[in-house]
Amino acid sequence: MAYTLKYFKIQTRCLQCGKEILYGRADRKFCCADCKNRYHNKRRYPVREELENAVLRKIDLNHAILERLYKMGVETIDLLTLAHLGFDARFITSYRRVGRHDIFAVFDLQYEMTPSRIKRLECLSRKEED
Repeated sequence: MAYTLKYFKIQTRCLQCGKEILYGRADRKFCCADCKNRYHNKRRYPVREELENAVLRKIDLNHAILERLYKMGVETIDLLTLAHLGFDARFITSYRRVGRHDIFAVFDLQYEMTPSRIKRLECLSRKEED
């Protein structure tokens, strides 16, 4: 049977998120099972979270670069020029092959890539609205 800790004047905080734990055993360390799992996974795999964040930052940067180009009306651009802008072609969210064409996407922005350039840059979400 759960009882409230505040009646006993004991205030404990979750080791993962820092929220105050208001119920449960007096020696409870986590506010929920998710926090408990995150805490132990972080201790077991400390590099994983940093790696995931680094990959997401690269994908976000690629999306921001492509979105800026799309808004400027650019449909084709050299990979070398893109690299100078900070674009890294290794970080995408989807890939498919249609006939002889390699189609890549970074979230809602899709493009065809050749060995030296990208072409047919288009926004899928705006295409559906039209």
